[in-house]
Amino acid sequence: MAVADGVLVIAYSGGPDSSALLELACRLRAARVPGFSRLRAVHVDHGLQPAAPGWVVHCTQQCARLAVDLTISPVQVARTRGIEDGARRARYAALAAAAQQCKAYAVMTAHHADDDIETFLLQWLRGAGPDGLAGIAAERALGPVRLLRPLLAVERSEIGAYLERHQIPSVEDPSNQDPRFARNALRLFVVPQLARIRSGFRKSAARSVALVGEAAEVLQELAAQDLAVCARDAPPGMLRVDRLAALAPARRTLALRAWLAAQGVAQAPSRSRLLEALDQALGGGRDGRMLIRMGARELRLYRGLLCLRLPAAATRTRQVLRWNGEDELVVQNWGGVLRFCAGAAVGFDPDWLRARPLEVRARTGGERFKPHATRPSKRLKHLFQEAGIPEFARSGLPLLWRDDRLIYVARLGPDSRLVERGGERVRLDWHGEPRLLEDEGSSETL
Repeated sequence: MAVADGVLVIAYSGGPDSSALLELACRLRAARVPGFSRLRAVHVDHGLQPAAPGWVVHCTQQCARLAVDLTISPVQVARTRGIEDGARRARYAALAAAAQQCKAYAVMTAHHADDDIETFLLQWLRGAGPDGLAGIAAERALGPVRLLRPLLAVERSEIGAYLERHQIPSVEDPSNQDPRFARNALRLFVVPQLARIRSGFRKSAARSVALVGEAAEVLQELAAQDLAVCARDAPPGMLRVDRLAALAPARRTLALRAWLAAQGVAQAPSRSRLLEALDQALGGGRDGRMLIRMGARELRLYRGLLCLRLPAAATRTRQVLRWNGEDELVVQNWGGVLRFCAGAAVGFDPDWLRARPLEVRARTGGERFKPHATRPSKRLKHLFQEAGIPEFARSGLPLLWRDDRLIYVARLGPDSRLVERGGERVRLDWHGEPRLLEDEGSSETL
């Protein structure tokens, strides 16, 4: 859909800032400015204030006055990381969903210059790096659409004057006056004091924020270049420690942070956590001994490569399976599926597999196995070592038993004494967590 005739979503809380933005958008629509012909306001109801139902009524009345379609989006606010963070996440998720539903080309919010300064101060108090101190982005992705903030150069006082001049009604959220919230405390006490210390500080502060933003862009480009070097010749999703060690110390942290972000680590790790990871990775420790928690995953070292993986469960409970010819059986306790590939040239006798229950177990130590017909049986520990499977990954690999006989081990394959050639045979494949290394083949079949 072309921008000129596409839907434009306006985030509309009913407060002063969003009221001004909606009024301005309607004026541009009346002036037939491309991109403003089809407006839709979205009011996100967080359900956190007793006055919230009244705000819905206000927004409904104002949108009717302005002939703007309105969507009311009630949300549930998670409080795991605080009300402010939970409300913000819920709000943007609701805006993205509403934009997708009405096939909008963009979403506009009413963030202004004072918001930008407050964000900078908040991030500074939290010890953020250049990315955090760069302030609010004028444009960024929001799901499938663009998020636009056209008022970032406008001060709060100018918005207030515009509302008064045109007699535009708005509502006030009483929580904005609660100094227990850090942003409110900055707005109510710190920013006014800065204005008294230096008149016109907002413009100079805005210049500083812009300069930090430019520096952050340069650092991001440098980190991307270093990351490409460190990932070259490494398996997908892994990082070469020797190349990382060749970088200057400051560039190592940038490259590592960029790699973690590329691997989907949602919350950027602290500087101390990054330095701890680098110290362990570059310290020459044994493979498999390095363990740094990164959100829900673990940062591990294997053969000079850094990799991220989901941790194996501390205990894997036994699970009894009964195969009756299905293509696959879900092994819920192990987070994967056991696939039965019929018609294999080499494999198990299907009638033999059907005759008795199968049982998935974890390693207990001392198990012996014979995956190769021309070699003697060995302990699983030695077979895993020969296959290059790191110690930390072994506990997540299921063992399949029949009548107390180990018949199949994930990543190693079947016991060679139990498979045959000729006739209709069944090959077993384990499909669980993605493989640690991809250079050993494209499937888990062995």
